[in-house]
Amino acid sequence: MGGDSLKKICLEYKTLEKIKENESICVDCKICFKPCPMMKKYSSSPKTLMKEILEEKQVNQNIPYSCMLCDICTVKCPKDIDLKDIFYSMRKDAFKEKDKHIFKEIGYNTVKFHQINSFSPIFSKTFADKNTKKIFLPGCSLSSYSPELVIKTYEYLKKNIDDLSIAFECCGKPTLSMGDVEKFESYYEKLNNIFSNDEVVEIIVACPNCLKTIKEHSKNIKVTSLWSIINEYKVDEKLINYYEDLETEFSLHDPCPIRKEYKIHDDVRGILKSIGIKVVEFEKNRENSECCGSGGMLRVTNKEISTNQSKKRANEAKSDTVVSYCQSCCESMMLAGKNILHVLDFLFNEDVIRRDILSQRKTSTLKKWSNRYNGIKLAKSKNRTS
Repeated sequence: MGGDSLKKICLEYKTLEKIKENESICVDCKICFKPCPMMKKYSSSPKTLMKEILEEKQVNQNIPYSCMLCDICTVKCPKDIDLKDIFYSMRKDAFKEKDKHIFKEIGYNTVKFHQINSFSPIFSKTFADKNTKKIFLPGCSLSSYSPELVIKTYEYLKKNIDDLSIAFECCGKPTLSMGDVEKFESYYEKLNNIFSNDEVVEIIVACPNCLKTIKEHSKNIKVTSLWSIINEYKVDEKLINYYEDLETEFSLHDPCPIRKEYKIHDDVRGILKSIGIKVVEFEKNRENSECCGSGGMLRVTNKEISTNQSKKRANEAKSDTVVSYCQSCCESMMLAGKNILHVLDFLFNEDVIRRDILSQRKTSTLKKWSNRYNGIKLAKSKNRTS
């Protein structure tokens, strides 16, 4: 089963019962098998894989850590079997193991480095005050890409929302995705403390992962997509139909974490239509969108499968240039050789507005951390002058 020389995760009783229940109702149609690169690598069918795991009561570490946690299997399954939940339960079981060497092999040290820095005072800052009722949370990936884009987005929001502040905070999704629930909860407590302010009633998020994570873990606060806000208040008047003379067609990639957020799908398309962008749809779009390859922290835990999935998804684009509304997805498309723009590039990136560029440029890891730091500096400067 996928290479017996690898370390194995001993599975908890609850996980085994979950597998047993789902294996019994699986009809082995293999519909979920087709879009999943992980199952193709480690088994001949999902039912066979579940049977083998039940027999051994353990699983090779690479199997759960090669799942993109993208949920496409459940979308396709005629029996609504949630394989993502099964593989994620295995990840959580890994953190109950006494043998901690497994974490080095799955790249957890890289994730820990990212998270320690993301929650440090150097790279996180909330600018809320007693008048704050709503908070804009741009997210780690967008802040790493362009602090200027983040600040211009914030300025746009401030024009329409008086009681808004900005927070450069991480939602803790990388830690959560790895299965380290205990550490995630300690990280997320920082966000809970921000949200528990009685005056804060709404969080506006740009990142699909932030939206999903906060919705699931802060059920007492309203979480709104940036795209719904922009579609409601409309883009700057000068941008209406601004790009209609642009001959380039853009394949629109929908991020998999929000495959069930149908209104957001419509909002993004409404924004792009209003500015005159020629959108061509992926055959598998909206709810049926396939992962860009970075889901489930696969870029760290199984780079080979991640890279292959990014190339596969990029090759499904019907044009040379792709647009998305998730910066992690943008990076995946860029790694796969596609020209890529974020929706916000069309709205606030002066180089794109002037038509000087029609694709993002690759950014080094050091530059990404520098961008995050500079975003906080820019926000401090804006707060002092406002």
